[in-house]
Amino acid sequence: MTRAEWEALVEYTLNIGRQMMECGAEAWRAENTMARIFRAYGLEVLDAHVIATQAAVTVKTPTGEHYTSTCMILPDKTGTDLGRLETLNAAARHICDAPPPLEELPLCLKRPVARWSWRELLGYLLGAGAFAIFFGGVFLDGVAAGAIGGVVYLMEQVRRVHQQNKIIYTVVACFLAGLLAQACVGIGFGVNLDLIMIGDIMLFIPGLVIVNGVREFFYADILTGLYRLVEALLIAGAIAAGYAVSLMMGGSL
Repeated sequence: MTRAEWEALVEYTLNIGRQMMECGAEAWRAENTMARIFRAYGLEVLDAHVIATQAAVTVKTPTGEHYTSTCMILPDKTGTDLGRLETLNAAARHICDAPPPLEELPLCLKRPVARWSWRELLGYLLGAGAFAIFFGGVFLDGVAAGAIGGVVYLMEQVRRVHQQNKIIYTVVACFLAGLLAQACVGIGFGVNLDLIMIGDIMLFIPGLVIVNGVREFFYADILTGLYRLVEALLIAGAIAAGYAVSLMMGGSL
């Protein structure tokens, strides 16, 4: 390969690692994936290091040339997208099994744009409604919570398009969801305000973020684990702040 091709391969592989982290993968998985791709093309991996906000690699070619590259992982672009992560994993396995020419690499580096999915919308509707009923609400509470869950889904799509700060978005979204829950009860489209709100709160709970943060500790990625746990605590605080302000404004606190 020429120098330009080696450099393109390094940048390409680094982008795979970055996109994996943006989808919610563990740091060790991104490091391992990048190292395997480099070895599949005959490169010696001198360093492949990934934390929550940055990825860096250094490799050596068979001719002794060194290539180092780094990239930032922006917090506003991170989240949980297991479907996209599976696509990245499948592409990496295909590359390692039979390394194709650079021009035939199967993965597009361009990040996917926010997509509107009826399945995701249905998940928000059923998730919020089911939790409201599960915690003791009546059927009407579940319907109201599900309707508000649909609005939350639309707000989440807007956040993805505009890449808004996740903490600020959570405060605003929870505030609006709290006002909508009070409005539903006020017009008779719901009975138990607390249970409707609980059903919608479950959509915001950063459960996967907490699990991933704890899991990073088991793999000795302390910085990434701390980052994700602190992020989860900030999101939890944002949820409490948003609903508390909505209750104070609505006179229900």
